[in-house]
Amino acid sequence: MKYLVSLHTARPPDCIGNKALNLHRLRQNKFNIPRTYICTWNAYLDYQRLGQDVVDSLSKELEQIISPGRSYAVRSSANLEDSAYQSFAGQFTSLLNVRDVELVAQAVQSVWDTAQAEGVQIYLQRSMQPATQLLMAVIIQEMIEPVLSGVSFSRNPITGVEETIVEAVRGAGTQLVQSGITPYSKRTRLRTACEGIST
Repeated sequence: MKYLVSLHTARPPDCIGNKALNLHRLRQNKFNIPRTYICTWNAYLDYQRLGQDVVDSLSKELEQIISPGRSYAVRSSANLEDSAYQSFAGQFTSLLNVRDVELVAQAVQSVWDTAQAEGVQIYLQRSMQPATQLLMAVIIQEMIEPVLSGVSFSRNPITGVEETIVEAVRGAGTQLVQSGITPYSKRTRLRTACEGIST
């Protein structure tokens, strides 16, 4: 396939973005990852030049992987996203419970289009990153029934303090990131080398 690659290959290409690469690392460490494919950022670059023709080509590839009756999460995996310097949290569209080839293709296109959104451009300017450096791969992942969903921060997003914060809700994560439901929260301060280690 030209644009789609499986996350479950031994060595996926670099053009799948940081979020997908992190999922692959989890899988290598024996975490259970739902069946996942990545639309590489090569498709995004071609889409910028050729438009709908790329969506049509992608749809033909999706016919080979989309299972009838299955629901999918379609999410961003940009090269600048989830990095050591920028998270882009909440900047790109995520779509859940997407069914059928045509709707999955439209969802991928929606993720591509948010890369050009005004809020993303402002975020890039504040981060002093040229807009041309943003490359958008897209995760297409089989949905599972969520018991708990959450977000983990390696640094306090409000104060900047070096502490890990985990926020979780019962059910789907959209309640946390879109609906404003008050989450369960756990905070752990990271130890520095000078603090030593107690036993």
